[in-house]
Amino acid sequence: MLTSSVALILTSAAFIGYELISLRKTSLQNGEALAQVIAATSSAALRFDDETFGTEMLSKLAIDPTIVMASLYDNDGKILGRYPAERPAADFPKIRGAEGHAFKGGAVRIFVPVKEKGEHLGTLFLKMDLETMFERLRLYAGITCIVLLSCFLVALAVSNWLQRSISGPVLELAETAKTVSLKKDYLVRARKYGSDELGLLTDAFNHMLTQIHERDVALTESETRMRAVLNSAVSAVVVIDCAGLIIDWNSRAEQIFGWPRREAVGRSLGETIIPSRYRERHQRGLNHFLATGEGPILNRLIDITALRRDGTEFPVELSISPMKTGNVTTFCGFITDITERKQAAQALSLLAAIVESSDDAIIGKDLSGTIVSWNAGAERMFGYTAAEAIGKKSAILIPPDRLKEESIALAHIQEGRLTHFESARVRKDGKSLHVSVTMSPIKNAEGKIIGVSASSRDISDRIRAEEEIRALNLRLEERVLQRTAELEATNRELEAFTYSVSHDLRAPLRHIDAFAQILADELNAGMTAQGRKYIERIRHGVQNMGQLVDDLLNLSRVGRMEVRHRTIKLNAIVDVVLAEMKPEAGARQIKWVLGELPSAVCDPGLVKQVFTNLISNAVKYTRPREQAVIEIGKQTEEGATAIFVRDNGVGFNMKYADKLFGVFHRLHRAEDFEGTGVGLATVQRIIHLHEGRIWAEAELDKGATFYFTLRGISST
Repeated sequence: MLTSSVALILTSAAFIGYELISLRKTSLQNGEALAQVIAATSSAALRFDDETFGTEMLSKLAIDPTIVMASLYDNDGKILGRYPAERPAADFPKIRGAEGHAFKGGAVRIFVPVKEKGEHLGTLFLKMDLETMFERLRLYAGITCIVLLSCFLVALAVSNWLQRSISGPVLELAETAKTVSLKKDYLVRARKYGSDELGLLTDAFNHMLTQIHERDVALTESETRMRAVLNSAVSAVVVIDCAGLIIDWNSRAEQIFGWPRREAVGRSLGETIIPSRYRERHQRGLNHFLATGEGPILNRLIDITALRRDGTEFPVELSISPMKTGNVTTFCGFITDITERKQAAQALSLLAAIVESSDDAIIGKDLSGTIVSWNAGAERMFGYTAAEAIGKKSAILIPPDRLKEESIALAHIQEGRLTHFESARVRKDGKSLHVSVTMSPIKNAEGKIIGVSASSRDISDRIRAEEEIRALNLRLEERVLQRTAELEATNRELEAFTYSVSHDLRAPLRHIDAFAQILADELNAGMTAQGRKYIERIRHGVQNMGQLVDDLLNLSRVGRMEVRHRTIKLNAIVDVVLAEMKPEAGARQIKWVLGELPSAVCDPGLVKQVFTNLISNAVKYTRPREQAVIEIGKQTEEGATAIFVRDNGVGFNMKYADKLFGVFHRLHRAEDFEGTGVGLATVQRIIHLHEGRIWAEAELDKGATFYFTLRGISST
């Protein structure tokens, strides 16, 4: 019905259109003919510039009701006649030399040149009303509508009958097909209305949907399996088209390159994963294959460098295979990140180089003891080449009496234990050598022990040296026993000497001093000043000799005496020493600066001698100072607590500091400062007995500081 209606409407429209064109053409032809006649009769008005005559000629147009306006113009555009005459000149168009026609506003305007004997005299303008033509067209349109309505009613009746019997099932079938097409739902079925041709068509359509559904399910399952396989692949799978654009991208590719599938698909492969320096070569290779069907890198494994999204480059293994479906060619690439493989290969190469260059013999064995690898160090150590050793039992290197060691070591290896021992081995030439052996298990990827790595180092020189050292130690022990006996004898002699000095030498010194004093007292009145001076020098020398003997005896006793340790506050010892120093200080101006000293595990008597010597020296060497300053305190030196005694005395030159603690070594003249040169040697010996150390810092004429440490001193 719709088709019939459209056909009738189009036919009617064509008819009306044809009539419109014909009427317009007829009206135009009539108007132009009339204009030609008026133009021919109006040439005189233009030649003589007679407006009245021109208006009279145009008034004859009144016989044609379609002419609504006319005017006559000379070549300058001046109006020399108008119709209707009563209309003002302003209503007429201003023209000059116009020709032709124009349809506008339900009228047609005609411009005709007025000529006489070929001479152009002016222009005639006519305006024709087309209302009459439109009235005729409206009549035709009315008739057409009546005919169309009648046809439509007849077609509607026929259509309803056909739709009920034929078109309804067909339309329903078409609607079902549309639903299937739009929703991709192949479970929809068309309703069957009968067993005629339409029924057969419906059955065929439904059967087709069933087959499509089954194929769709199979295809979906196949695609799902393929996607699962691709996504579970350890390699990146990338598919590109002939333009080099990515059309598929699996999960492994996302992990390796950092591009999600939704972003990667549609991108250029070169810009996505190929470093810029290789892109031109990639494009040339693609173009070459498309042009010739040949590709030097297709269907084989190659190692190249790839590019991640973050711009880092890494090594990959690539295999490219072309796939042709009909006239469409695509390329499937399998890409494996071989960074770890490269690193492992480098590490393995380095390890192999280390093993091969090692001086130690590094031997690989299976669990039965058969040699499977043999490095250059093993060749040098045992004399067998790799070809001679590999495949042999390791027993060829082991003396018969040592074979049990190998069995025990292999048992430990099978338990996963690393074994280290020293043993003997036999070279190819029969010579024996001592070795240090380390055996460790070799495991496969599953952690199963499959072999043994044995590293052997030749320790023959060390064994010989140890034997020599043992022999030397025996001789040394004999010499020590001998020297100990000699030392004991020497100590006994020293004790005897000490006794002799203590009783036999000191007694004469006392006698000399006493008799010198008696001599001075008895001859005092008659003795000259020079004699008294001599007597005084004798007594002073005797006293110095006595003090020296006392100091030497004290130094000797310190070296032999047993140290009795106990914990004591060092401030307590300093207080006792200062109390004893008061008579020696006399009326001198001494400023004592006493810091808080720590406790110490020491021999209080010996440490008191240390403080006595150091403080008495400070008092002695500050005598030239009007105001002496002596400071006793502590500070940290190299992580240990050090005690110091500091003064502002005469000091000394540090280049002689190494002589301070030697016996009889003095840095000042006896005439300036008394002393025997034994005190600091005694102090050093006491400090060494306490496993400490002593040192000094000084500057000439600016004072000195003596530091010492004790093993038992606390840090607080």
